[in-house]
Amino acid sequence: MRKKFIRSILAIGFAALTVTTADAQQIYRKDYSERSGWALGINFGMTDLWADVGTKKILDHYNNGKYLNRPCFMGGLFGRYTIHPALAVRLAASYGTLYASDSWNENKAVSSDYTSNDYYQRYVRNLEVRSNIWEGNLMFEFNPRRLNIGPRSARGRFNPYLLAGFGYFHYNPQGIFPDRNGNVASKWINLKDLHLEGDGFGAGYPAEIKYWQMEVPFGVGVRWDLGQYLDLGLEYVYHYCFTDYLDNVSGTYIDPNEFDKHLAPDKAQMAREMYDKSWQITNNADRHIGDIRGNKSVNDAYSVINITFFYKVKSRRNPWWWYDDENR
Repeated sequence: MRKKFIRSILAIGFAALTVTTADAQQIYRKDYSERSGWALGINFGMTDLWADVGTKKILDHYNNGKYLNRPCFMGGLFGRYTIHPALAVRLAASYGTLYASDSWNENKAVSSDYTSNDYYQRYVRNLEVRSNIWEGNLMFEFNPRRLNIGPRSARGRFNPYLLAGFGYFHYNPQGIFPDRNGNVASKWINLKDLHLEGDGFGAGYPAEIKYWQMEVPFGVGVRWDLGQYLDLGLEYVYHYCFTDYLDNVSGTYIDPNEFDKHLAPDKAQMAREMYDKSWQITNNADRHIGDIRGNKSVNDAYSVINITFFYKVKSRRNPWWWYDDENR
């Protein structure tokens, strides 16, 4: 009798352990708060151009007193597919504007003691650029809190993530045409037809600039699950470009007579006015052929601080990690 009782207790205990283990596995699986499948989203944010035109240091870029005079933005649409709660892939298309100006160096240029000072040289160069940009990219999103490391982190609504991928973009740099009569000019003209550094002029000059370029975007972000199907995020994405001509500045000053040899008369005259505008700041710039106009050893880049919002399309398929509970 005692043996039967002990056997019954052991059987009940084993059955309870089996059920508990199965329930624990089920609970653990449903801790993941995101199913596999598609989501559709929008992104919008503020852009920054990291190129030869503008400031050399990051702090000077944001803290120059004129930075917010002309803010620029980028927005777009993206599709997002969740492969695993910790890994998703995003396909995006965006449009926006980039801007930078040598005038951002004015305060420190005025206080500099030498004309050879970098702030002074940038300020006197007196260039500005804006560029409309169309961009498409494919990026992978890694969510470390959604790895198989425990229910609390997997279920958390707050999720930091990393981004990396590749993209392709088209840009069109423009500059302000100077007014020699002293009036305030605001006419933006395309720079790609002026070949201001002699690009495409032949031997001894840079190759012709290509305005379709590859890029490598990477960044960090955080997002919040607003519900089972809605997410809100904030991210910083840096786009490293395989060109040094986002601002149409890279190499050296050329002989302005070359414009007359290679361009139509009207374009040649515009190029003469645009390639060196230091005369608007000082008469003592003393430019020579071959003087440095930009730093061709470092490629340009741009960044975007994005707000993202996406809707998860309800899927009928349950992935392996998901415990289907309609009351979840």
